[in-house]
Amino acid sequence: MSLASQPLYNDLIRRSIDLQRLCKQAAQQVEEPGLRVVLLENAAALELLILDLQMQLAAQGGRPATRGRWNASLPWSSTSWWMRSVTLSDNQWIRLLARREAALLARFEQVLGVASAEAAAELGRLAGRVQAVHLDMQHLGVAAH
Repeated sequence: MSLASQPLYNDLIRRSIDLQRLCKQAAQQVEEPGLRVVLLENAAALELLILDLQMQLAAQGGRPATRGRWNASLPWSSTSWWMRSVTLSDNQWIRLLARREAALLARFEQVLGVASAEAAAELGRLAGRVQAVHLDMQHLGVAAH
């Protein structure tokens, strides 16, 4: 991986951080205990993904992102405040998270198409984790209907 890949990695890191925070927020608000467990497991899987992306970038001399896109400059931006105050049903959380996970997976696929061969190999391995998290949410969405 070259430092030219740094913006690609940091975009994936930021998007993953945002999704992880959303999973944690949903886990605090959902009513179903089993769903809460799945959301916390997904948040933990995303944490490992974020750490791997950050370590890969740092190993190449890059500066990995440590914040998401929602609150890049302020600890509690208006967007994150709004998300904490939103009350959604379990089904609404599932649909929202499924859309966000699909968007993250699509971004991984876009980055794989433009990344160097070395970076694409590393990112392709990590994309499998995003697919697993997304499949969890898809299965929950099907079960909820």
